[in-house]
Amino acid sequence: MKRILVVCAVLIALAVPVLAQDADDSRRQGDRDDAGRQDSRGHRHGQWRGRLSSEDQQKFDSYYSRWLEYRRSNNQHEIASMEERMRDVMSHNNIPSDVPFDQIATDGNHGRDGQWQGRLSSEDQQKFDSYYSRWLEYRRSNNRHEIASMEERMRDVMSHNNIPADVPFDQIATNGSRGYGGQWQGRLSSEEQQKFDSYYSRWLEYRRSNNRDEIASMEERMRDVMSRNNIPLDVPFDQIASRR
Repeated sequence: MKRILVVCAVLIALAVPVLAQDADDSRRQGDRDDAGRQDSRGHRHGQWRGRLSSEDQQKFDSYYSRWLEYRRSNNQHEIASMEERMRDVMSHNNIPSDVPFDQIATDGNHGRDGQWQGRLSSEDQQKFDSYYSRWLEYRRSNNRHEIASMEERMRDVMSHNNIPADVPFDQIATNGSRGYGGQWQGRLSSEEQQKFDSYYSRWLEYRRSNNRDEIASMEERMRDVMSRNNIPLDVPFDQIASRR
C-alpha cells in the first residue's frame, strides 16, 4: 500500500509541470492568435512594427503620409514615387515587398486621429480653412498655378505652428473630411455601385502587390463608371466606394 502511494505521488509530481506547461502554451498561443492575425498573404498584423531604426521609421512615415495625400488627389506620378521610396526602405530592412504599407507605418497612419485638429489659433485656422477651400476648388478645375499657391500658403501656416510639412491638409482644416464631405456617396445606382466597389477593392489589392497593369486597368474601369455618372475624374476613389 505504501508503495502504491509513493508511485501515485511521483506520477502526480511529474504530471503537474506538464499540465502547467500545456496551459501556458495554450495561453501564449491565444495571445499570438490575437496579436498575430494574418492578412491574405500570411503577414501577421503588427509583426513589422518596430522593425525599422528611428531614422528609417521617420522616413517611412513621411513617405506614407505623403502617399496617402497623393492618393486622395489621385496624383499617379507622386503615388508611384512614394511607393518606390517606401519599398526601398523595406528592402534595406529585409521586409517583403508585399507587406501592406500600413503594417509598417507608425500607428498605420502618420498624423491621424485628430492629432492636429485645434492646433491653430482662431485667426490661423480661419486662414488655413480659406486656403484649403480654395485649394479644393482649384484641384477640381485643375488650376495648377493656384493649387501650388494655396499649398504654399497652407504650409506657411503649418510652419508657423510647428506642424510637420507632410501632415495631410485635411487633418488640419476644420471638417476637412478629405475635401469632398461625402457628396458623392450614394450617387451611383445599385448596379453601378456594385461594379465600382468591385473595381475599387481589386485596385487596393493590386496596389499592395504593385501590379501596375492591373492598377491601371481598375482605374480605367472606375473612371468609366464615374464618367457615366457625371462625377469629376479628380474625385478620390474612396469618396465614391461604399463605406466599409
